[in-house]
Amino acid sequence: TGTLKDMNFSVPEGGGMRSLYQFMLEPPAVSFRMTGEKDGIIDIVPRTGVLYLNVSLDWETKAVHRLQVESLDEKGNIVKGPYAITIYVEDINDNPPEFDQMKYTGVVRQNSRPGKPFMRVHATDRDDPTTPHAQLTYSILHHFPNPYKEMLFQIDNVTGEISPSKTGSYYLDPQKQDTFTLVVIVKDMAGMTMNAFTSSADVIITVKESLWKAPATIHIQENITQIYPVNISQVHSNEPDVIYDLFEKEKLSRFPFSIDQEGVIYVTEPLDREEKDTYVFFAVTKDNKGELVDKPLQIHVIVEDINDNPPVCQQALTVIEVQENEGAGSSIGTLFATDMDKEDTLNSRLQFKIESQVPAIPASNLFFIQQDTGILQLTSRSLNKRIAPNYSLKVLVTDTVFQTICDVQIHVIDINDQIPIFEKSDYHNVTVAESIPVGTVILEIQATDGDEPGTGSSYIIYQVKEGDPNNTFIIETDSETNRGFVKIN
Repeated sequence: TGTLKDMNFSVPEGGGMRSLYQFMLEPPAVSFRMTGEKDGIIDIVPRTGVLYLNVSLDWETKAVHRLQVESLDEKGNIVKGPYAITIYVEDINDNPPEFDQMKYTGVVRQNSRPGKPFMRVHATDRDDPTTPHAQLTYSILHHFPNPYKEMLFQIDNVTGEISPSKTGSYYLDPQKQDTFTLVVIVKDMAGMTMNAFTSSADVIITVKESLWKAPATIHIQENITQIYPVNISQVHSNEPDVIYDLFEKEKLSRFPFSIDQEGVIYVTEPLDREEKDTYVFFAVTKDNKGELVDKPLQIHVIVEDINDNPPVCQQALTVIEVQENEGAGSSIGTLFATDMDKEDTLNSRLQFKIESQVPAIPASNLFFIQQDTGILQLTSRSLNKRIAPNYSLKVLVTDTVFQTICDVQIHVIDINDQIPIFEKSDYHNVTVAESIPVGTVILEIQATDGDEPGTGSSYIIYQVKEGDPNNTFIIETDSETNRGFVKIN
């Protein structure tokens, strides 16, 4: 109770009919009168001054009621007032949250980035948004089917955005399961109390094949004469309005590829297989904040060979030594040549052919070369050092486009086919003293050999054949003159 004056009241909604306050009459006042936003809910008993509610207040209908009260005398004249009476309705949690749809549908692409939202659900609560009564939190109650220990989807408990989980990003595959049903619930009171209201909605998710796929290995022919850049492939993001970019797997002095904002990949200049035969790099997509949108895709480029390299002789001059008694068909050596074009292709296949032989004696075809191996062989004729100690061959080496001449020098090696001959058939008698020192030369002998001088074939070894059972004498040979020195042993 109290005298008439300006007053504010805070009244919880609900609760039904009840008295709020009683104003005291002050003479000459005999009654009270109320005007304003009574709305058929709020009134005053004129004679007693009791301010009362005849039904419950409802915050959702009206949060503030503004009224005026005045006191009157017997004649109905105003004694005091009018005074402002303001009734603030206090919200209670009497409304469950409501989804704006009973069923939601969404589409997610295979291999979508975990945590990247592809849809959202939304709910509202009619209670006071400044209180916990309307603070909503979202969660997934059920997940059908759920073949893994962890859920394939996750929901932001504040925004209601749904995205693939890490498990889902890895396992979602429309070939295995293309439709999922989630039961999503929303709670008020921020989900912090058992008395919170809860509502649910179904979310139907369709999984579609990923657009973001690495292209098949790209084959580019080397040294192509075209106007660059040249379109070689294209990638497509699962998300719109992304920024495409490329980055290298290995740091190159120059990176001959680019990508435009349609995902088209270009080679920007001619490639040389002999310089680099493969390239591996990644295509990425980013949002306008520079964050990755899709997983990086590995791009593999193989540079195809063309026949743009001539054969090269492994040595400027290939030298082969052949004994003069080698038989017909004998392999005497191999001519080696290389080609920088791709190995084991027709571009690097080499063939050999003897173009000339100098001197052409005793025949012009003493040698044969195997066409595909470069192995040199003797023909039916054997060689004779005394006729020709050396031969020079010009060998033509070809691939399907280019040819090269390689030089081969063949040295004929003498064999031991000449008998040594003494210059004397009899050296007569030699008399020596019995006290002659060991190592004393008592006789010099000489023989000659027709084999090649300075080789083992013409080196002469002397031996005492008869008459020295006790090895009293030895014979040493001068390697330069083949002269023999008989000495006391």
